[in-house]
Amino acid sequence: MERLGPYTVYAGIVLILVGLIGGFAALFHDADGVAVNILVLVPLGFVALLVGTVVSQLMTPPKQ
Repeated sequence: MERLGPYTVYAGIVLILVGLIGGFAALFHDADGVAVNILVLVPLGFVALLVGTVVSQLMTPPKQ
């Protein structure tokens, strides 16, 4: 369970990068419908990044 936070952070970063790169590449190729669908990954990536950060902060063992 302790590894869930960092994995979610990495997944969020990947979603953001795929959404930005793929979405803008589709925009430059005049595929507006596809670009909008791919750009939806960016807010989902930010949500995953936030959730991963919160989970990794809350799941750390207390210092003795």
